[in-house]
Amino acid sequence: MHVRSLGLQTDLELAATRGVVTDRDGYLVVATPDDPGYWYGNMLVLPAAPQVGEVGYWSRKFAEELGGDPAIRHVTFRWDGIAGEVGAADELAAAGFTVELAQVMTARAVAAPRITLEVRPLATAEVTQTAELAYRDADHHDDTYWQFLQRRALWQQSLVATGRAMWFGAFDRGDLVGSLGLVALGKRARYQDVQTAATHRERGIASALLAASAREVLPTIEQLVIVAEPGSAAARVYERTGFRVIERLASACRYPKLGT
Repeated sequence: MHVRSLGLQTDLELAATRGVVTDRDGYLVVATPDDPGYWYGNMLVLPAAPQVGEVGYWSRKFAEELGGDPAIRHVTFRWDGIAGEVGAADELAAAGFTVELAQVMTARAVAAPRITLEVRPLATAEVTQTAELAYRDADHHDDTYWQFLQRRALWQQSLVATGRAMWFGAFDRGDLVGSLGLVALGKRARYQDVQTAATHRERGIASALLAASAREVLPTIEQLVIVAEPGSAAARVYERTGFRVIERLASACRYPKLGT
């Protein structure tokens, strides 16, 4: 299946570094065997937004492709496109799906004021600290989410160990208070998991991390790619540092019911 969207292309390239992306001609199957509960790591990628009458068909396809694992209790669809088309929004909602919107932003250079905190690349052994930072500021705290963060951090650590990525951190008197990753995908590099501790927000940490990481990889990388929720505080930070919106994406997930 040919994919037009740059944001989706880079998502699939990232997925392939951890799991398996299978081309079924008319659609793609993404599977992450080490984390079946990863909603956006186990999904179908459709050629376009589902239209009226198609939601049931694609739900059955999901069950055929991924439903054999009892640990997969969600259904996730991504679809190709650059304008954020939603398609059969009412039908998706009636079937229990939540539609998610995202904007893909790119830059050739990133600029931000330097900050007084220490900002530097993380050593391979330090990458797992990013899971602790994410868990500390999460909206909920349970073992399922902690295990998800741990598995994700171990994958990210492997990318750093093999030279496929760099992770950067901001430290306040030795404590990690901000981090992000930058994964090389040919001549492009995709940002991952930009986060700042709740105690240190609005102090320019995310901007400083974006700029420091960009300086590290340019000029060998021709295009920096990042994805954000439209209208979010993160999107505004990225715009201030030099990123511009080039396309919009949509996806849908039927999340597992609580307690299942």
